[in-house]
Amino acid sequence: MKKRVQLIIALLLLLTILTASAQDSPYQKAMKKEIAKLIESDSLPVLQQSANAFGRIAELNPNEWLPAYYQVLAYTFQGLDKSLSLDKKDELLAKADELAQKADALSKNNAEIVALQGFVLMAKLNADAASRGQSLSGPVLQTFGKARAMDPKNPRALALTAQMEYGMAQFFGSGTEKACGYAKESVAIFASQDEEALKTAMLPTWGKSLAEKMARSCP
Repeated sequence: MKKRVQLIIALLLLLTILTASAQDSPYQKAMKKEIAKLIESDSLPVLQQSANAFGRIAELNPNEWLPAYYQVLAYTFQGLDKSLSLDKKDELLAKADELAQKADALSKNNAEIVALQGFVLMAKLNADAASRGQSLSGPVLQTFGKARAMDPKNPRALALTAQMEYGMAQFFGSGTEKACGYAKESVAIFASQDEEALKTAMLPTWGKSLAEKMARSCP
């Protein structure tokens, strides 16, 4: 009897997913396909393909902020690749910065976009930490702080703040309690979220593995 109930529940869930998928608009289908590719890949060619694809989707849907958001993410992931020259990283991150401003213009006071802007800034710092650390550390933390103020439960803003605070603590030889607090809070929020519902709405879900990695490095 128990197995039969479990089978019925599984079939109903499958039917719900198939029904939802069948009701997706062409925009939603294209976005979900590209988001899955972007999140799963760390290949530079695939990330560039994703950036190009989101650019095409954005041209067809000029009032939507999500295509620009994910295009920024595709360029930022590339800008963090250690195999690239500093000039190439700067080129990619300048493009990410420009697109982030476009997303911000389409969706004002959006904590996800502000957190992403902080991520772009952090990638610029990371590209040449020795010469940029002093000038960019403050703006990076301020931008993440702005995102947290707008949405205290944004797990990406918390995880990225944790990463930044952890790096600074290691550099200055200070304690990592503050960084670890942010990391653990981020992990807890990720765990409480309905990831499938967020994916259905095409909202950001990335950053969970970063938060978990940061939390594991904490005492």
